[in-house]
Amino acid sequence: MLNSEFLKYGAVYLEGITVIHLDGDFDSVLELLQGQVTSDCSKVTDQLGQASSLCDEKGFILCNFDIIFDRKKWLIVIDETSKHIFLNEMAKFLPFYKVSSKIINAQTIGISRKKNDEMLPNEHIILQFEGASLSLIINENGQYQHEQDQIKHSNWCINRKIMNDHQIIADEMGKYRPHEVGQYLIRVSLKKGCFKGQEIIARMEYLGKVKKETRLIAYSNKNEISQFSIVGQTYQDQGKFFSSCLEKIDNFCS
Repeated sequence: MLNSEFLKYGAVYLEGITVIHLDGDFDSVLELLQGQVTSDCSKVTDQLGQASSLCDEKGFILCNFDIIFDRKKWLIVIDETSKHIFLNEMAKFLPFYKVSSKIINAQTIGISRKKNDEMLPNEHIILQFEGASLSLIINENGQYQHEQDQIKHSNWCINRKIMNDHQIIADEMGKYRPHEVGQYLIRVSLKKGCFKGQEIIARMEYLGKVKKETRLIAYSNKNEISQFSIVGQTYQDQGKFFSSCLEKIDNFCS
């Protein structure tokens, strides 16, 4: 795993996160999500969530988020700066499925583990890559007690980048397609059927040639990445900066 030496294991309270409850019959919410989001929600279980996205009709990413099914609730875990994008897009379709959406008051705890570590009963894996996994716990009942080592919020975000999850921020809404930022590998299912933007994304997968890609680069000086476009947010740890860098494939050093 590239840059795996910077992985940090432990738990962190994730600040700046909004939890949205999609309230309705299980199958109705599932049908709603399947027709809108990029991931295959039929694979969500009590302990297996997934990273996902909303795209527009032209296949451009509108926002990123995680989907989990927690204590009989479909939950969307999203950065608070992007919550309005998700809510506004989904509001168009909620009445047709008899589903409502509401923001719930809850703590979100992120846990970074070695892949085969024992999980807690209310823990939901959202990313797995080689020897590591990232999971979420949603706590609606006050302070959560955990025995894991503590990591910083920046460590959690860097871990996601190390695991090839290059998320966009709200200001980048509609700027990138999944293939440009590697999200087609983690956040997109082309086997589940139609969803918004699916036709364009599938065309890029099967007929197009990807000329640019996004990679995580750890660097000490901004001059080292001056030729790249930066996707999402840059984080700092251990005296280095960590950025998701977009450029022509041939321009990356091996």
